[in-house]
Amino acid sequence: MSARRFPSAVRIVSLVPSATETLYALGLEDEVVGITYACPDPEPGRRAVVVRSKIDPDSMTEAEIDAAVRSFSERGENPYEVDLRLIEQLKPDLIVVQRLCNVCAVTPDALGDRLHAIARVVEVGPERLEDALKEYLRLGEVTGRLREARELVERVGLRLQNVRELVSGLRRRRTLFLEWVDPPFCSGHWVPDMIEVAGGVDFGDPGRPSKRIRGEDAAAYGPEVIVVGPCGFRLERSYRDALQLLESGWVRSTPAFSTGTIYAVDAKARFSGHGPSIVEGVEALAEMIHPEAVRDLAPEGSYRRLPRS
Repeated sequence: MSARRFPSAVRIVSLVPSATETLYALGLEDEVVGITYACPDPEPGRRAVVVRSKIDPDSMTEAEIDAAVRSFSERGENPYEVDLRLIEQLKPDLIVVQRLCNVCAVTPDALGDRLHAIARVVEVGPERLEDALKEYLRLGEVTGRLREARELVERVGLRLQNVRELVSGLRRRRTLFLEWVDPPFCSGHWVPDMIEVAGGVDFGDPGRPSKRIRGEDAAAYGPEVIVVGPCGFRLERSYRDALQLLESGWVRSTPAFSTGTIYAVDAKARFSGHGPSIVEGVEALAEMIHPEAVRDLAPEGSYRRLPRS
C-alpha cells in the first residue's frame, strides 16, 4: 500500500528537530507551520513553537540535567510541554513525531491518541545511518516531494562514499564517542555507523540506544580518539564540558590523552539528530580520526581539539 500524498499546500507540524531539517531540505519551508523549541528556524517568529522543554539545560550542569531527566522518568512524566490547542489551531494536514527516544523529543506514547484526532501522524525514528536516508525518502513520499528526497539521498550518499574512499585502506582507529560526560554515556544508534564510515571503530553499539558506561571499561577499550558530543549541545558547551574529562583518571590512561586526540563537537548540528547534516558529522569525524589523510571537508566550527595538559 503506497503512502498517502498531500497537495502542495500541505500544512506540517514537526515535533522532531531532525525531521524539520529534512523537510526544509526538501523545499518545504513554507509548509512547516509548527515546530519545537529545539528545531532549526531560519526565520524566527514565522513558525509557531508548539513544544517547550521543562528543563533549562543552559542553567544546569550535565549531572543536574541527567538527574532531572531521570526524575521525570521515575514519575512517569513527560519532560516537554506540548501545546495541543495551538497545534489544533494551526490546522495541520500532517504531524511528524519520533518513536526513538522520549528524552530527545516528544514521543507518541506521551500524547496518546490526541495528535491523531488533529491530523495524520507520521512517526520517524531511524536506528542506523542507512535508516536515516530511508526516512528522507519516506518524508518525501508522504509530502509529495519524492523526487527532491531522492536527489537529497543521492547527494548525501555521494559525500558518504567520498569519505569511505578517503579512508579506504587506512588502519581503523579505536574511537570513543561520548554522548554525555557526567555521567558518561557512549554513543548509540547511527553514531557508530558514522564512525565506521569515517575510518574508526566505535566503543558504542550500532543501532542500540546510548548507554551509561564505566570509566574503567572505556579505558580498557584503549580509545585512540575520544570525541565529546553531549546530546543537543553546541560546540562551545561541548568544549567546556569536555574539559572536565582531562581531570579524569581513566581518560589520562588512554592513548587519546597521550596523543592529544580528544575533541569536542557541535553535537546539536551534526550528531544528535538524523537530518541531512549528519553527513557533515561524518566528514568531521574523518578529519578527527584520520587527520593525516582527510582535511578541509568539515564545515568550520564543527569540532575543536582539546589542549594537551
